[in-house]
Amino acid sequence: MIFQLRQLIRGATLSLLATSSLYAQSGIDRVQRRNGIDSGSITAITPLGVTISKGGVTSKIPAEEIESIQFDGEPPELNAARTQLKRGRYDTALGRTQKIDRAKVTRDEVTQDLDFYTAASMGNLALAGQGDLKKAIADVGKFLTTHRASYHLPEAIELHGDLYRADGDPDSARKKYETLAKAPSPYYKARSALLVGQLLQEQKKHAEAISQFEGVLTAAGTSTLADGMKQEATLARAISLSATGKLVEGTEIAKQLIQQTPADDAEGLAQGYNALGDCLLAGGDTRGARDAYLHVDFLFHDAPAEHAKTLFRLVNLWKDLRHPTRAQDAQQRLSDDYPLSRWAGR
Repeated sequence: MIFQLRQLIRGATLSLLATSSLYAQSGIDRVQRRNGIDSGSITAITPLGVTISKGGVTSKIPAEEIESIQFDGEPPELNAARTQLKRGRYDTALGRTQKIDRAKVTRDEVTQDLDFYTAASMGNLALAGQGDLKKAIADVGKFLTTHRASYHLPEAIELHGDLYRADGDPDSARKKYETLAKAPSPYYKARSALLVGQLLQEQKKHAEAISQFEGVLTAAGTSTLADGMKQEATLARAISLSATGKLVEGTEIAKQLIQQTPADDAEGLAQGYNALGDCLLAGGDTRGARDAYLHVDFLFHDAPAEHAKTLFRLVNLWKDLRHPTRAQDAQQRLSDDYPLSRWAGR
């Protein structure tokens, strides 16, 4: 079932009006935003954000700006689970949520968070090859139907799509990703285009993927929140250009972004060199791709997600170059250093 975010918001608003007493808390809720912390009392939650009140003044915080919310009266294990999930320690996060006595949870918002972090932990474990994909699809689907008012809804929809994608069902994955574009938010419209583009790229439908990546830049506009997505889309477009025979144009885009990235931005540089490697590989330059990936392997361990991707690429590349020992070494390091990475589960 594809969830229409606007319909969900209308339904959520009616539900909140009927149960407003649940949100009349005497303590303090804390919203961790991308650029600071807001504290007060959460008075409303929708799939697109939350409303917080402090000293009689209310303000709305869009979901895309929220990193997490710590609710008044929640069990301490829940915040520990949030922290572990953010660090990619999905097994530890799941263990934390399983220790919580649900009978003692009295706020609906806390129940929503508990259910989300449980489903998200199980989903990410499945993506890492340490869980059942179909069960994870069902668990995340249950969250989506049970908690239609949750500000986690966009994140859960994306995870649902990722799980379908990993389970070999690209059509269902695309439907999930496209749902995000229905939100009246430039950020989610851009996010939808990026995810659909990445899916098409995996399917080697590069012309369609390029169109989606260009759509990311259009949808994001001047939103600074979407800066990371803009870079991802630009690099992904370069890879698809290279795959369609425009190797020089694709590699030049990747090289320019590398040159423009600050020397202390390990994540950005690792993304750039990985994209350069992907461009060269798509263009048939196996040894050039190897050199780009090795740049990440030697220099950017501080960017774990990108380094895991590099090791995954090197496993196959070393095999193609007839270096089985090096391929085995890359596989071992991927398994040892990033056992819960999505790349380890492929």
